[in-house]
Amino acid sequence: MELEVKDMTCGHCAGVITKAVKEIDTQAEVDIDVATKTVRIESAHSANDFLSAIQEAGYTPAVRA
Repeated sequence: MELEVKDMTCGHCAGVITKAVKEIDTQAEVDIDVATKTVRIESAHSANDFLSAIQEAGYTPAVRA
């Protein structure tokens, strides 16, 4: 799945988001591109699980169409 996180601005943000994703699924593959504000996640969990976790971490993710 691919998410857009418009308020992700730096490496620290990427680390916080990665940690939030790994708390849902320790086996998830996470690829973050801060420049394009894109978070790609490979996991069997639903996008909603990750959206909630990233929101709880203080960011505003959206599923990229």
